[in-house]
Amino acid sequence: MVAGVLTCMLAVGVSGCATVAPKPAEAPLLRLSPASLGRTLNLEQQITIAYPSPQGEQTRDMLALLEADASHTRLAAMAGGQVLARIDWDGQELRVSRSPWAPPELKPERILSDMQLSLWPVAAIQAALPTGWRVESEPGVRRLETGNEVVAEIRYPDATTTLFTQRRDGYRLTIRTLRDNGGTQ
Repeated sequence: MVAGVLTCMLAVGVSGCATVAPKPAEAPLLRLSPASLGRTLNLEQQITIAYPSPQGEQTRDMLALLEADASHTRLAAMAGGQVLARIDWDGQELRVSRSPWAPPELKPERILSDMQLSLWPVAAIQAALPTGWRVESEPGVRRLETGNEVVAEIRYPDATTTLFTQRRDGYRLTIRTLRDNGGTQ
């Protein structure tokens, strides 16, 4: 993006900047009702986050405790034995508490959206997407797409692993369910 702006600024000095490619729209933030999940969840998950940085790809691990039922979706994200953030979504209001030492890149709204994109039924996701966006699904994979672009891809290689790749923002999540404490289908 910075390179594109610099190129345009240089081009203005030479010939003007008549056509500038628009910045792609940010991936939509899902806000699906907890009831649209259609089941209850009570999971303990190990999440490895891989993301680009000026020093090269970085990875971080965190533990996520997820509870979802017809009235609430709750998530506690922990690292180093301490709570980074808590999220409580009731379908109307998103309540977030963050540790003062939580990294600014930790975006609770995106966490909720990515979680819903990977766990909620495809029909509920599709109904909530803005015009021009769609979710494609086939056995073992989901894709969030706009036009010809695959923005996010979620793979389910086995019953306890989810591989989430957000192509546009360049991060990857490896989610391993350590314990399923009695959610229902």
